[in-house]
Amino acid sequence: MQSPLPTGTLIQNRYRVDRILGQGGFGRTYLVQDTNRFDELCVLKEFVPQDQGAASLQKAKDLFTREAGVLYQLRHPQIPRFRELFEVHTVDRDLLFLAQDYVEGETYETLLGDRQRGGFTFSEAEVLKLLQQILPVLTYLHTVGIIHRDIAPDNIILRSHDQQPVLIDFGVVRAIATKLSQPVASQTLVGKPGYAAPEQLQTGKATPSSDLYSLAVTCIVLLTGHDPKDLFDPVTLNWTWQRYVSVTPQFADVMNCLLNYKPGDRYQSAQDVLQVLQPLHAQSIAQPQTPSLTQQNTIALVGRRRQTTVVNSYHSVNTHRSKSVGIANVLRFPLWVLSSTAYVTGAIFRGIFGVVKFTVFGVLQVVYRGVILSIVIAILVWAVPQLLDRVPKLASSSNSPSKIPSEEQRRGNYLETRCRELGLDYSDFVRSVNEKFYAKYPDRRGKLLSDGQKDKALREEWYAIAQELLEKSGKLGDRNLLKKVAESP
Repeated sequence: MQSPLPTGTLIQNRYRVDRILGQGGFGRTYLVQDTNRFDELCVLKEFVPQDQGAASLQKAKDLFTREAGVLYQLRHPQIPRFRELFEVHTVDRDLLFLAQDYVEGETYETLLGDRQRGGFTFSEAEVLKLLQQILPVLTYLHTVGIIHRDIAPDNIILRSHDQQPVLIDFGVVRAIATKLSQPVASQTLVGKPGYAAPEQLQTGKATPSSDLYSLAVTCIVLLTGHDPKDLFDPVTLNWTWQRYVSVTPQFADVMNCLLNYKPGDRYQSAQDVLQVLQPLHAQSIAQPQTPSLTQQNTIALVGRRRQTTVVNSYHSVNTHRSKSVGIANVLRFPLWVLSSTAYVTGAIFRGIFGVVKFTVFGVLQVVYRGVILSIVIAILVWAVPQLLDRVPKLASSSNSPSKIPSEEQRRGNYLETRCRELGLDYSDFVRSVNEKFYAKYPDRRGKLLSDGQKDKALREEWYAIAQELLEKSGKLGDRNLLKKVAESP
């Protein structure tokens, strides 16, 4: 075989070689950049016929045009799109290339290897999910008359951006490559031993049930972690996979039906399998799933993301991935214990703090309320006697004969002072003046003089009488004169 194309080589003035992805008996596979589409990554498969004559190349071109032309018409989101077929003439050789989409993700073969290094495999629920996602793809292929012929864990990629399984590396392409690269007598049949259906390996003929057979083998390999040769008894022609894993009886019945040695005893279409599995899938969603690493956790444990292409040989795994997975699983149990201990300790401290907080704040609240209550009681003890002392004064003021304005108050003070100077009792003096006043105005007896304008003359009369009595009492020096004058007409 000729040497590979150097990195940076521009093919057909469009595809720039980035690196080699794989190499097989029919040629090589390159990861390239499509310069016509903003350097979008894609895959180029190089086919190198052993016979480099013009007739052989023309035969190869006709074969691709006839058998691979159907693949260009496929339009499904879980199938890499085939872009174009072209040939390149160089100085020393003529090359035939097939361009197709690039898929970024991990193959299920790689994912299973990662899990096995951590002591895990795929659960029944995860396999059911895979079937629910991949069977519609087979329905589409079989409807348009294409049999994949090479379903296996390394030909299903879990796409990174949407976590959907993608079918890669169609067997029809490999069949074309085989015919081109080997003499007719030495050509081998397409299909991996252990995965391919018996009729496919024996006669080269494949039907939709052949793809379903290969898919069932893929499922039991993901469940058990064992190679097909360890699960198949060549003497009895029976699969003994159930000794390695426990699944529901309904699921086991579906798998065993698909693994039947006779094609006529299997399910004949992917749609039939979907209908049978639908209740099981709904039940697996409703019930707690068996503990296992998800695809995302596997990639996270690996510590990096690898780009995987649609080729058989692109499945190498770096050794440091197993170390990181192993360390993660070794640390899992101690970390769980530490986290549980920390949670319990935190709960105890929170409980103690709550009790202390309640006690301290409860005591402070009682003291605070006691101080407030003491202040209120002290105010009441001081204020109540003061109020009671003022009640008689208010009552007496409300029962006074008249409301005296400020001028009348000055007159009253004057009369009281004069009585005190003359040695007269002021109360007796007021009664004497009242008797003298009522004798002159008998209709006013028992009535109070108002401080308004209408009683002003009567008030003046009352003070005149009082002044007269004071003058007489002062001139005569007889303190009893007040009584005598008051009694006189």
